[in-house]
Amino acid sequence: MAIATRFSLFLFLTFLFTLSPVSAWDWIQNPAVNGGQDDGWQSLPELPGAQLITDWPVPGTSSVMPVYQSAGLDTSRVTRAIIVPGAKARDHWSYWVTMQNIKMDFASTNSSFDPNTTSILTPCFLAEQDIEAGAGKPDQLYWGKTSWFGGYYTKGPNADDKISSFDVLDSLVDYYTNETMYPNMQTVIFAGHSAAAQFFQRYAAVRQPTKNDDRVNYIIANPGSYLWLVQDRPAQNSSCPDVDEYKYGLNNGLPGYSTGDYSRIGRDGIVSRYLGRNVHYALGTNDNGPGDTQCQALTQGSTHLERGNNFIAMLKALPDGMPSQHTVDMIEGVSHQNDQMFNSTQLRQRLFKDVSTTTSAGTPQTTQNNANTSSKNNGALSSKLISSGSLGIAMTLVLGGLSL
Repeated sequence: MAIATRFSLFLFLTFLFTLSPVSAWDWIQNPAVNGGQDDGWQSLPELPGAQLITDWPVPGTSSVMPVYQSAGLDTSRVTRAIIVPGAKARDHWSYWVTMQNIKMDFASTNSSFDPNTTSILTPCFLAEQDIEAGAGKPDQLYWGKTSWFGGYYTKGPNADDKISSFDVLDSLVDYYTNETMYPNMQTVIFAGHSAAAQFFQRYAAVRQPTKNDDRVNYIIANPGSYLWLVQDRPAQNSSCPDVDEYKYGLNNGLPGYSTGDYSRIGRDGIVSRYLGRNVHYALGTNDNGPGDTQCQALTQGSTHLERGNNFIAMLKALPDGMPSQHTVDMIEGVSHQNDQMFNSTQLRQRLFKDVSTTTSAGTPQTTQNNANTSSKNNGALSSKLISSGSLGIAMTLVLGGLSL
């Protein structure tokens, strides 16, 4: 009798799991691309689920630039845009792949999230070497190898156009907040890791105000250095010149995009603007690499993590304390890895669910949790993900069956 009962229970559980909401996402593999960051990339690969647009217009110039954008979405249903470029290596396609994989995995484990409401766009900031090696075309904008993430002007094809990489970001905000095309857009998120985090942190400070500022959020994950807001540094070095000049400070040397604005409102105006922006810092607790090794960066701290902690301490020491619209997420056990940072429990929530800037009490959120380990980041996801609700029901039935 007991054997028959348990066999019946086994059949019932098999039937239950067949009907339960089991979802799986076969993660996109990161494509192999010939070339490299030094000699230039030889191509921009096609990606499943993305449209590679090679003639994306940029206001102020007849030149264009390539971008990857989520394909096949109904723009009237899109409520969230995530802008995620590559980092120093300029392997921009791999960052679109990572974000797409995390988005689809998040959808497979969260029934309330519709992936068709989130558009991912990766602008491809190319260097001259990429044009020469074959990844770019003669009419596409290009920068110095690293100058794009400082907000500087393009080197070509028409340097006289004076197009800053910050101008490109402005145009992307304008595109996604166009109410005719995206009538239900709620938030635009700039998600940057490493060099792209440097890029977005500086952009958050110098971006000129628009009516859409309350909808723009900046995720700053493990930057190599910061645009410091005060003149003092935590690790003073009297032999290091220009410590407080851009891109490390605000005393002088701002890119052309910002000089007119800076002359009008000065340092205090830039700082005040930055403190009012929706900025979300994310630090890997194992990110002990040196990052930027220039002496100006080393006055901020010796590692990515130390600089981040010092920057947060500087914010808290300001006369008004930590800005209410800034948040801090400490991602335990993660080093300088963009996929593990973006796939952490905290950033998955910010990216795809709730990028809220303050708690109900109006105080900054500081969370410290382990990185999400329930899914992979750049491989094929071979196992199926079972919802915790169905698993709980099954376990209850199993335990009940064993007691029969």
